[in-house]
Amino acid sequence: MRKGLVLLILLSFVFVFAFAQEEPEYIVEDYTGKYGGTLYIGILSGPKTLNPCTAYETSSTDIIRWFLDTLVDFNKDGSIRGGALAKEWTISDDGKSYIFKIRKGLKWSDGTPFTAEDVYFSFATIWTDKELAGNSYDGLLGPDGNPLKAELIDEYTVKLTYNEPFAPGLRQVGSARILPKHVVEPLVNEGKWLESWTVADIDKIVGMGPFIPVEYTPDVRVVLKRNPNYYRVDKDGNKLPYLDSLVYLITPDLNTMRLKFEAGELDLYGPRAQDYPDLKAMAREKGWVVDVDGPTFGTQFFTFNFNAADPVKRKWFRNVHFRKAVAYALDKQTIIETIYNGLGTPQYGPVSAASPFYNPEIEEKYPYPYSLTLAKQELMKGGFSWNEEGKLVDSEGNVVKFNLTTNAGNTEREDMCNIIVDSLTKLGMEVTFSPIDFNTLVQKLLNTGDWEMYMIGLTGGVDPHGGSNVEKLDGALHFWNYSPERKEYVKNLNDYFVPEFEKRVDEIFRREVGEMDPEKRKALFYEYQELVADGLNRIYTAQRLYMFAYKKVLHNVDPAAWGGMLWNAYAIWKEE
Repeated sequence: MRKGLVLLILLSFVFVFAFAQEEPEYIVEDYTGKYGGTLYIGILSGPKTLNPCTAYETSSTDIIRWFLDTLVDFNKDGSIRGGALAKEWTISDDGKSYIFKIRKGLKWSDGTPFTAEDVYFSFATIWTDKELAGNSYDGLLGPDGNPLKAELIDEYTVKLTYNEPFAPGLRQVGSARILPKHVVEPLVNEGKWLESWTVADIDKIVGMGPFIPVEYTPDVRVVLKRNPNYYRVDKDGNKLPYLDSLVYLITPDLNTMRLKFEAGELDLYGPRAQDYPDLKAMAREKGWVVDVDGPTFGTQFFTFNFNAADPVKRKWFRNVHFRKAVAYALDKQTIIETIYNGLGTPQYGPVSAASPFYNPEIEEKYPYPYSLTLAKQELMKGGFSWNEEGKLVDSEGNVVKFNLTTNAGNTEREDMCNIIVDSLTKLGMEVTFSPIDFNTLVQKLLNTGDWEMYMIGLTGGVDPHGGSNVEKLDGALHFWNYSPERKEYVKNLNDYFVPEFEKRVDEIFRREVGEMDPEKRKALFYEYQELVADGLNRIYTAQRLYMFAYKKVLHNVDPAAWGGMLWNAYAIWKEE
C-alpha cells in the first residue's frame, strides 16, 4: 500500500512538473538580428502616468504601449495580422461572442505565469467598469450601450459576450491592454488602483510587452529595458527583442529634437516638412534613411469650448456661423506650402483619407476655401458686425476677443496658430496666442475646462469607431462640449447646449456598433463626416504625409504611416 501511494505521488509530481514545463507558444517572427544596443528616441514631454486607466495624453500612452500588450496583433497598416497574447479566436455565428485561446507557457516580466485569468480580470474588473476604465470604456461598449460580459472557460480560454452583435468587436476587444491580475487586483480591492502606477511607481511596473520602464527623470529621460520573458522569437528561435533598451530623451521643442538627431544623439526622427529637404540632402553623407509614406491616420484641428466660463464667449463659440467664419479664415494651402513644404493635403473632416471609411464627397460639399470675404458673410449671418475701430462685435456690442493655445514645443502647431491668428485679426478679432506645456494643456481640456480655443490632434485609426469616446455626447474625450453628467463645471453653468447635428452623431455612434452590414455601416460613417464638416465643432487643418528619418545602423526598420518607425521595435537591432 505504501509503495503504491509513493508511486502515485511520484506520478502526480511528474505530471505537475511536466505541465509546469509546458513548451511556450511563442510567436515566430521572420527576422534575424544581433543582440545589444540602446535605441535613442526624442519626445517633447515625459509621461504623466504609467496607468492605462488614467492616461489620456500621448506622452503617457507612448510609454504604456511598450509594456502592456493586447490579444490581437496588428500589422504596420493597422490591419489585423494574427494573434498576440491570444494564439487564436472564434466568433460566434450571431456575432455576439468572441472566444480567445491564450498562448500557453508565457510569463509576465516578473516571472509570474500568464493565464486566461489575467485576460478575464482585465475585462471583468477593469475595462467594463466605467469608473476604473477611464478613456477606454466608451470604445468597448456594445450597441445597447452596455459593456461586454467576460467568462473564464478554463486556464487558457476566455469568452467575451455582448448583448447584441458588435461590428468592430474583434478590433476593439483585441486592442484592449491586458493587465497582470496578481499585481492589479490587490490595488483594486484596496481602492488604490487609480492612484497607482504613477511615474513614481516605475519600479513596480509588470508587463507582457517587449520593454519594461525602469527609470524616469523628469524633463530628462525615460528608460525602458528589454523584457527577458517576451513571447516573440526570431526565425532561428532567438528570444526577442534584440535591443537592450529604449531611451526617450525629453526635448523642449522640435527644433532641439532635430539638432539632436543631426548630432547623433537620437537614432530616429519624425521630420517636419520644413526639415525634410535638408535631411534628405544630407542622408547619404550622414548615413541616414530619409523618406516619405502616405497620409497619416491622425487629424489636427482647432476647436472652441462650448462651455467656456464666460457666458458671452459661450454664445459666440456655439454659433455655427462664427465657427464657419473661422473655417473660411483658415488658409490650408499656406499651411501645406509653408509648414508642410508641399508635402501635405487639406483635411476636411474627422476621418483621414488613409482610412477605408473616408468620405471623399466632403471635399466638394464642405471645402471651406480660404476667403475672408466668405468669412465676413458668415459673421454677419451670425449677428456680428464691426465698430468704428474695425473691431468685430456681437449683437450686444461686445468686442470679440479670446485666447488660443496649443502645446508648446510643437512648432508646426505653433506656426498654424500664428497663421489663423493673422487671419482672425484681419476679421477684427482680438486673439491672444499662448502655447503651454502639453500635459498642462491636456489637464485643462479634460478636467478644468479652463480654455477658450485650442489646437490639438487625435491619432485616429482604421475604423472610426475608435473615436466613439470623442463623438458620443457623454464621451470621455468630448472635450469641446462635455455633458453635465461627465463634468461638474458644465453642470454649474446651467445652460448646457447640444446642437442637433451632435445629437445625430451620437446616434450614429450608438448604431454603427451593431450594424453588421459593411455597406450600411460605411454609409453611417459617411453621414457622420458630413455632419461634422457642416456643423464644425472642430475646424480641420491639413495633414502632412508621413515622413521618417533614421540611422542606417538600425536594421529591420519598416516605417509606415499607421505604424510609424517603431511598430516592430521588438525586431529592430542596432550596429554598435
